[in-house]
Amino acid sequence: MHAQRESVDYNDLIQSLNQATGIFEQTFPLQDFASGNYKQHPSYTLLTCSDSRVPSNFLGDTFNRVFVIENIGNQVKSGEGSLLYGLLHLHTPVMIVAGHTDCGAIKAADGDYNEEPASLRNELDNVRRSMDAARKQAAQFDDVDDELKYTRLAELNVDQQIRYLLEHEEIKQLVDNKSLLILGMMLDLHDHYQGGYGRTYLTNINGATDSSSFPQESPGSMAGTYKRYTR
Repeated sequence: MHAQRESVDYNDLIQSLNQATGIFEQTFPLQDFASGNYKQHPSYTLLTCSDSRVPSNFLGDTFNRVFVIENIGNQVKSGEGSLLYGLLHLHTPVMIVAGHTDCGAIKAADGDYNEEPASLRNELDNVRRSMDAARKQAAQFDDVDDELKYTRLAELNVDQQIRYLLEHEEIKQLVDNKSLLILGMMLDLHDHYQGGYGRTYLTNINGATDSSSFPQESPGSMAGTYKRYTR
């Protein structure tokens, strides 16, 4: 049984929506858009969680810069077609898989969700399968039930999504040819990494999870934000 929704003032919500769309219209980057012949030319494909606390603009301005795929638990299997479009048709040179601290989708997939609607169960099944595979792959993982449990699992989940990506022959070839860089990141919403709220950490490059194994061409300034709890 789902909790009853709180009453809302739709007038306030619509007014807020109108204000937001008005700001977008007023600040629309028409000159830059026209210079690219009104087509999309993103540099990044981003797979991230649809959690409302994880807006894609944690990467900065996203307009015509970031091709975004969002789903619960940032799952490759739940958005595979869109991901392949970004990498194989839009040819973005950077792929980012971003998880976040204390992920609700991972919590849900770790529990009993049999009473949920079928479509939601299907997506949570993807998360659970990722968790099962990630736990088996982890060389160092403490599954103790504490406040960091789901942050640690979120790290492993990012790793697993990158493994799924690298299972695609075309994507693996792009990485091997240095035509694609895959970055795994964690957005810290709860100061779990003790570096401040809202900070983003690098956790994986091209499937490597130990900074000593990062490829030589990895971005030096980004590598400086490396931090993780698991291996």
